[in-house]
Amino acid sequence: MSVNCTFYKHSDFNGDSRAYSLSNSWRYWRVRFGSPLKNEITSFRASASDGTNGNVYGFTNSDYKGGFAALNIPEGWVSWWSNVGGSMNDDIESALLVNRNQDEFVLELGDMILDPFRDQVDAALAGEDASRKGNPRVYANLWPSHDPSRKFVSIEQDLRVAVSWWPDYDARMRYDIYFYLASPTEVRAYVAWVNTWVEGGVFSGKINDQLHPQVMAGVSQVNDELASQLPLLSLVALSRGEFQRLYLLPGNEPKMPPPNANFGRIGNSSENCCLVLTF
Repeated sequence: MSVNCTFYKHSDFNGDSRAYSLSNSWRYWRVRFGSPLKNEITSFRASASDGTNGNVYGFTNSDYKGGFAALNIPEGWVSWWSNVGGSMNDDIESALLVNRNQDEFVLELGDMILDPFRDQVDAALAGEDASRKGNPRVYANLWPSHDPSRKFVSIEQDLRVAVSWWPDYDARMRYDIYFYLASPTEVRAYVAWVNTWVEGGVFSGKINDQLHPQVMAGVSQVNDELASQLPLLSLVALSRGEFQRLYLLPGNEPKMPPPNANFGRIGNSSENCCLVLTF
């Protein structure tokens, strides 16, 4: 299994460059760019070989989040961005190389999580000063600083908090969910971390003291919803074979191209998260 990628300062693979190789049984290779390439990358190309497909993501943030330019690389192919252009150009701070197995099951978790979570938040906040601001986001939270050895699926919701005779406050709630294999046929998950944020101001502390217990009270509901849906994945194991590994991919499912298809795209980590199971 091998994925190789070279990042270049200028378009068409010119200028200062750095090459990275991900081989053997490792799933990820993490890169945080320093001088001279941080926020200076304009092109990159990658290959996959030795029995593996591959993905490469170049992120606008240093923590493997934000906008990204991605490559989808079938085994034996070379894929590239000759100029990432637009908002991505000269703005890549981190990158992720990913080994992909030939036989996998990929589930976009937004399909499973978003609707029940949104309904749960609306029910919990009915009649309260806080209300949902926009729709929730599901994204891969990879090796975060508060738990740097693990990878999570985060579900995050922006909130608006009304305060009498005062401008509304912005707030945010987030659950970091840890997925794991309990057995070769069973996937489980639970809320491992809870975060509540309130914008700074005179009433920040009071709002947080009221809001955070409500957010904590929602943990059991999220866990219950996960416990009710994840057993369906056991049907996949029964039909295709036992699960060997579980891992995460940022964004929507990357589609491996047939001949002459587009082998890259521009996306954002907040658009979704994929759970991948190998056989």
